Amino acid sequence: MPENILPDPEKILLVQAGVTSPLYPFRSHPLGLMMLAGAVRRDNPGAHVRIIDMKVQDATPQAVAQLARDQGYGIVGVGAFSVHAEIMADVARTVRKAAPGAVLVAGGPHPTCHPEKVLRDAPFDVVVAGEGEAAFTTLARRCCEQKNYSDIPGVSLLRNGELFRNASAPPCEPNELPDPAWDLIDIDAYARVSSFSVLGRRRYMSLFTSRGCPFHCIYCHKIFGKSFRPRSADRVLAEMRELMDTYGVTDFDILDDVFNLDRDRVLAICEGLLKFPRKVTLAFPNGLRSDLLDDETLALMRRAGTVYISFAIESANPRVQKLMHKNLDLEKAERAIRTAARLGVFCNGFFMLGFLTETRAELNRTVNFAVHSPLHTAHFLKVTPFEGTEIFDMMPEELKHRAETMPDAMKYYDRSFNLSELENQEFIRVMARAHRRFYLNPLRLLRLFWAHPFKRNLFSFALFAARRILLGSSTGR
Repeated sequence: MPENILPDPEKILLVQAGVTSPLYPFRSHPLGLMMLAGAVRRDNPGAHVRIIDMKVQDATPQAVAQLARDQGYGIVGVGAFSVHAEIMADVARTVRKAAPGAVLVAGGPHPTCHPEKVLRDAPFDVVVAGEGEAAFTTLARRCCEQKNYSDIPGVSLLRNGELFRNASAPPCEPNELPDPAWDLIDIDAYARVSSFSVLGRRRYMSLFTSRGCPFHCIYCHKIFGKSFRPRSADRVLAEMRELMDTYGVTDFDILDDVFNLDRDRVLAICEGLLKFPRKVTLAFPNGLRSDLLDDETLALMRRAGTVYISFAIESANPRVQKLMHKNLDLEKAERAIRTAARLGVFCNGFFMLGFLTETRAELNRTVNFAVHSPLHTAHFLKVTPFEGTEIFDMMPEELKHRAETMPDAMKYYDRSFNLSELENQEFIRVMARAHRRFYLNPLRLLRLFWAHPFKRNLFSFALFAARRILLGSSTGR
């Protein structure tokens, strides 16, 4: 069927590829797909959109394909991280067989970084890279009009076997985007699984209040660009108030890359929350910029309802901080952790082990930073050089070739992928000792129990922590 003809172009199925895993049981609302759905419905009120999150609904590729066929969806969009690339491809293959007339669209982090690989590995018609709202809504409209969509900015496709890649779409203005389509997901289903903030099961909402990050960490994606584009404090408060009034939710996970870059905006949001008719709780699982958290800001965030902060330290070594281009002020970051813990905030730390040229002494220094800190929990993550990141380009050719030929899921879970100067078995032992040294501390466990804001969820967290201690290794983010 020609690429510009659809059987029912106003019926759109959006799928978040994934699989449930006891190694990483945390789930988060599919905000990317929800934003796409909101944008499509704003521009085309007649559109019928449905969202399937395979990680929560436990849907198989076959079930997705049957739904696409039986309901006559004309567009099927599939989003995925690299770790779920193979599942995304399987979804495309099964949908193509069951519903050959549907236009298959790939989006999200993995297709953005690897459009040609995605198009050649699976029967997708098109890849929408980066921020997809403008490109996807334009594509949906062109399909309704039975017009060609190959010239849309941000779109990639194969033409006569060759990759045709348009220029990137301009960045979206967050204040001009509609709110996510909350009505298209089962909010209670996400309350029955552990949230990304590891606070356990609770009825909550996830929010993006900004896009982009101006820092240039070598391990990070560039999906939202390197400029900070925040929603205004008024817009953020209005969205939270609407969610509170409509769904009765008062717990929020803020998933921004760098929520606190604009201090005045942070203070304005917190001051606004203090005027809400009901108290809210805020969790920041994605890692705030730790060295920008001064005592006054942390105190106001705590008063406004902050109960959980992840501190993305990554490395406690100045040399490695420069190597990864994060350049975190470790002294200020350590002070922020101590201040937050003193204020009663549950503090988690992210640490990455195994950077290129990292020595045993440097690895131990990072572990010691975590062990001697007042953090309540810590994640020691193995550096994983995903294709499309600067750290991947920095690798020696033999390691780069190995990464290119490994299955995407294996890159994420393989414990033997070690970039440090240590032999692999010794590196695995360092990872294992890090978790044991951190968690097998009776005083820390007592502090963890005392500070956890949702004590009813401590048993499930204990099971997760036990797995971490026993496995002794975790992957990069």
